[in-house]
Amino acid sequence: MGRANYDLPDDKLLRVVRLAGARSKRQAILIALDDYLKRKQAEKLVDAYGKVSLKWTRRSLRRYRG
Repeated sequence: MGRANYDLPDDKLLRVVRLAGARSKRQAILIALDDYLKRKQAEKLVDAYGKVSLKWTRRSLRRYRG
């Protein structure tokens, strides 16, 4: 993906750098994006809990595992 310029508040960005233990602002932003994506994926899993009926048997598990 190409480069982008954003006007980010320096105080917040420096806090993220410090809290994340990042070596640069870019690395801090990447860490923050990864964390956001992980949280959203976890939220989707929690929301899906109990909505899908899984009925596994020993035989079907063996077939699934190969």
